[in-house]
Amino acid sequence: MIFLVPFSLLLTRCSDRVSGIQFNELPPDVTNVLFSNNIQESDSLDYYSFPYIYMGGGVAIGDVDNDGLSDVFFTGNMVKNKLYLNKGNLSFKDISVGSGVEGDGRWYTGATMVDINLDGWLDIYVCVSGKGKTKNQLFINNGDLTFSEMAEAYGIDDVSTSIQSTFFDYDNDGDLDLFVGNYPIIPISLGNEFYFNKIRENNFESSGHLYRNDGNNSFTDLTHEAGVQNYGLTLGVVAADFNEDGWQDLYISNDFQIPDYFYLNNQDGTFTEVLKQSVNHTSMFGMGVDASDFNNDGLIDLMQLDMAPEDYKRAKVNMASMNPENFWEIVSLGGHYQYMQNSLQVNNGPNQESIPQFSEISRYSGLATTDWSWGVLFADLDNDANKDLLITNGIRKDVNDNDVIKKNEFSLNPMKVDTKELRSQPLSNYVFQNTGGFKFKNITRSAGFNSKGFSNGIAYGDLDNDGDLDIIISNLDGIASVYENKTENSNHYLRIKIKGPNENPNGLGTRITVFNGDKMQMQELTLTRGFQSSVEPIVHFGLGQNKLVERLMISWPDGSIQVLNDVLADQILVIEKDIEKLVEGQESRYGTKHNFTDITNKANIDFKHQEDLFDDFVFEPLLPHKNSAIGPGLTVGDVNNDGIEDFFIGNASGSAAALYLQKEDGTFIEMEGPWQNDKEYEDTGAMFFDPDNDGDLDLYVVSGGNDITKKDSYYRDRLYVNKGGVYIELANAIPERTGSGQVVISSDFDLDGDQDLFVGGRIVPGRYPYPATSYILRNDGGKDEELHFTDITKTIAPDLISCGLVTSALWQDFDQDGRPDLVIAGEWMALRFFKNNKSGFEEVTTDMGMEGTSGWWYSLESVDVDRDGDLDIVAGNLGLNYKYKTDENTTFEIYANDFDENGKSDIVLAYIKNGKELPVRGKECSSQQIPAIGHRFSTYKSFAEADLSDIYGDNMLKQSLKYDASTFAHHWIENKGSEKWDMHQLSPRSQFSSVNDIEIIYEDQDSYPELLLVGNLYGSEVETPRNDASMGLLLKNKGSGEFFTQPRNEIGLMVKGEVKAVRSIRLGKNGSMAYLFAINNDSLRLLSMD
Repeated sequence: MIFLVPFSLLLTRCSDRVSGIQFNELPPDVTNVLFSNNIQESDSLDYYSFPYIYMGGGVAIGDVDNDGLSDVFFTGNMVKNKLYLNKGNLSFKDISVGSGVEGDGRWYTGATMVDINLDGWLDIYVCVSGKGKTKNQLFINNGDLTFSEMAEAYGIDDVSTSIQSTFFDYDNDGDLDLFVGNYPIIPISLGNEFYFNKIRENNFESSGHLYRNDGNNSFTDLTHEAGVQNYGLTLGVVAADFNEDGWQDLYISNDFQIPDYFYLNNQDGTFTEVLKQSVNHTSMFGMGVDASDFNNDGLIDLMQLDMAPEDYKRAKVNMASMNPENFWEIVSLGGHYQYMQNSLQVNNGPNQESIPQFSEISRYSGLATTDWSWGVLFADLDNDANKDLLITNGIRKDVNDNDVIKKNEFSLNPMKVDTKELRSQPLSNYVFQNTGGFKFKNITRSAGFNSKGFSNGIAYGDLDNDGDLDIIISNLDGIASVYENKTENSNHYLRIKIKGPNENPNGLGTRITVFNGDKMQMQELTLTRGFQSSVEPIVHFGLGQNKLVERLMISWPDGSIQVLNDVLADQILVIEKDIEKLVEGQESRYGTKHNFTDITNKANIDFKHQEDLFDDFVFEPLLPHKNSAIGPGLTVGDVNNDGIEDFFIGNASGSAAALYLQKEDGTFIEMEGPWQNDKEYEDTGAMFFDPDNDGDLDLYVVSGGNDITKKDSYYRDRLYVNKGGVYIELANAIPERTGSGQVVISSDFDLDGDQDLFVGGRIVPGRYPYPATSYILRNDGGKDEELHFTDITKTIAPDLISCGLVTSALWQDFDQDGRPDLVIAGEWMALRFFKNNKSGFEEVTTDMGMEGTSGWWYSLESVDVDRDGDLDIVAGNLGLNYKYKTDENTTFEIYANDFDENGKSDIVLAYIKNGKELPVRGKECSSQQIPAIGHRFSTYKSFAEADLSDIYGDNMLKQSLKYDASTFAHHWIENKGSEKWDMHQLSPRSQFSSVNDIEIIYEDQDSYPELLLVGNLYGSEVETPRNDASMGLLLKNKGSGEFFTQPRNEIGLMVKGEVKAVRSIRLGKNGSMAYLFAINNDSLRLLSMD
């Protein structure tokens, strides 16, 4: 059944509109909203004795009197709660006195509205913290603008110190259950052991609590039985069906070292905690969360807030350096990888175990740092069909001021700082516009969010019924903010009010999807969002220029699906389940032409790359990332000439490499060989080739690593010659190489009929970023033991000797003269082109127009992307989802010099911001490497105000080795002929991580090439979130040089880990194609593709 409420009847306020997302903060004398969440500090009540003191209160929006206008409720910490009745025209009436909702002096926190007693009137459930009475309360709506407190009667007067709750039907029995997130009162900033002892103790009162609705206004606590009893410092909770199975799950955002909890619904009344299997890293100090499909792919994503400042000076003064020992202790104790930044988790869909797989992309999206943030909401603010983002911000006093903390570190109680010494800096909230392509633009100022203060709870609703979303914010020590949405455009909207079954009258958990052409949007109705707040129980869709919805699909909580066609825009649509409009199932929106299946076990492959324990940062504390963990090398070829492909996989120092022979049935057996006795080497690169032209494949293995305690022989490459099916090592066939390598490629560059070599130098151990030596090795001929190579680099390619930190290379005849030319790439390097003249190699990078391409390149592949008859290049870089950034006007920089003149090279990473060259690392880390910095800059504030020249000195910087990176984006480079090239960025999703390797896929001989990309960079220093968003990516070629992706869960490509190499391998003699994934410090995986 459908009820239509036309736009013309709902419009109660007419006002001038403006273009672009625009809000007008209405003054209190217009709104009559005077609520101010004021707090009073004292010697016995401050942040150090009561960490809740600056957390503020919540906001709940809903129509409590059923007059068609959404009303507003505020919780007060040290003031009374307030309920404001919406009288129209964004004017409100305070009806708190006598209504029964003001409270009794408790420290109220979160609030959510719900019709819990099923009488058609919204009730209000409030959470309570504090040091006095802590039982939560339930205000039952009497239908006459009065409420009766009945939490104890319902059995949900949770006695723990609570922050927020959410109502959802966890057991799919039709009624609404309750989860309460709790935050026990404990001293702040205690050691890891304290927190993890609390986790091990797992006291019931310190956990969040789950209450099952038994009907008849009665609830039963099933926390333990349901599997959700875990110690938490919970600041955010959201319920949603993350894995598409029709059952709602729970995400719990926790503060400090306590890991988040991700409870996956088992469909039997219990949950399983799956955070580590689902999410690669999280925020360190988890604040508010929201869950919504912001990229319109039909999967629910997640946004979590933290407290990392955007402002450089605030960051350097208020952010403590991340101690590596502390970070890794958290991980070793069972915690997760937690970083001090916001987290935007993109849902890739569930894996084969039905666990949703997320990629964290806050750095790519532009949402990583918003200071001390509390509440976050996804909402389409301009009705353009893309969900924008709102964030509340501000801490009453800068309790992390390092200068004040340092001043008090030797006091009798170093954790008790005189709060009068702490700065108080009001901050503006944030508005981010969703610009598509996983990107958000900060439009705070232009959107009218100019007021500064200390904001906490936030909620949205169409308060004036004009078809767009208005905003209410609760402020600490300031009057609440009421923002009228004044955006002017010609976009349309559709608002949907669900009339659910008797036990769930607001239809919580209902999923609504709108389709127009090939575009879709999806929302799931849940009210608790952000921080301590709940939104109005109406689903709001912006429709852009569409005047109707071609197809509207309602997925009811009981699993039934209802479809409406050609629904007019610009109305509130009240929907009740209509049996006649129910349909069976839901067709997929995507094809499943490619299908990857993990067959590792079936193929009898049991290999794990096992990294040795070496800490690069002990010797080079300011490295941007580890250089000791860049393997394993992987290569494929038919080593025994049986017509079936085999493979070799390297290992780290201390563990043996392996060569696997494939049998006709597609299974593998391990072959013995001399590499099993070469465990001391780090196998970072490998290549099968036939340098002696005897018709079988020999093996070259590159040695790498960064252990400066090892002798030069540790970095010796190895050549294993295939002699009658048995491999032997040739000790003297290749010249001694003392640097650390990663790449080797072969080609007959001198056209004498045998395979010569380029061997790239990766690093000088312990001397990053000084260039390593690369080599051209000429094949002098000889068979088996007589095989010999000579280093002729100085003679024919002197520019290659110190060409940089080489990670990848390829031979390609780019000038089409019949001689293979050379293209190399690496860290802090441009894509460098070397033309093969008859007399040697001449660098022509500038002639090719590629001199401005410096980056952190990790992979190259040669392929005719556009099928125009010449070979293009695909180049994998660091990606755009990383802490380090470049743009059109600025580069990312590194300096190396002995800055403190102690005989050791020091590293300085830098970037340009607002025309000022600044260090990446803070005072503490910089002083660790160069102690004089700590003496010259006695305070964090003085360090924050200095530029790079102030800190290190102009003369010393000018004398330093300096590199810069101008792009971190992945590209395909189009061969335009006449030795000219054009750069094209690969698709947005490919930019989520580094691309460490590339494999080309053809559906058939007439198709355009597709790209299989693998990546991730786990070795970042601990203040930089690791690059871990890749799960492998298949880019389909549109034929015009543009690529697109299919959903991962529909093609089965979900390879997690730091994948260093991928190679295709055919199963059997004429079987299907499969792909080997070599993963650093993890098991090798084999995936077949149908």
